[in-house]
Amino acid sequence: MSHISDNCTDARRLEKSRAQRILWLLEELKVDYELKTYKRQNMFAPPELKEVHPLGKSPLVSVETEATSKPLVLAESGLITEYLAENFGPWLVPKKYQEGKDGQTGGETEGWLRYRYYMHYAEGSLMPMLLIALLMNSKPGHMCF
Repeated sequence: MSHISDNCTDARRLEKSRAQRILWLLEELKVDYELKTYKRQNMFAPPELKEVHPLGKSPLVSVETEATSKPLVLAESGLITEYLAENFGPWLVPKKYQEGKDGQTGGETEGWLRYRYYMHYAEGSLMPMLLIALLMNSKPGHMCF
């Protein structure tokens, strides 16, 4: 049901989560999707999310295609972003290889390497620092530990 193909997509998110950026990307890509929002239970994901993904993760994006017998369920923001960009917005992803160097180690373009670096930097280096800052600046008595 997307504007680009015959895929049927649904997005699942927890309230008060960072899943908003996945919804923003789906909107920017003009992908039709059904949104399901789950309420946290004592700051944790509800058990219903484990029915969709064994870790009960959020955000989740499910994509139904003719190539798969059951929906493809994606977890982790970085993977979801890469998958959506590559399959629904290829104009967003820089060309991977320099001219004449397809498949060669070291033949990647500077743009593609930068794209991958910042994709992983956001989750691996930046987000932990932001989370620590959030916790340290929380009101006393409102911390989760």
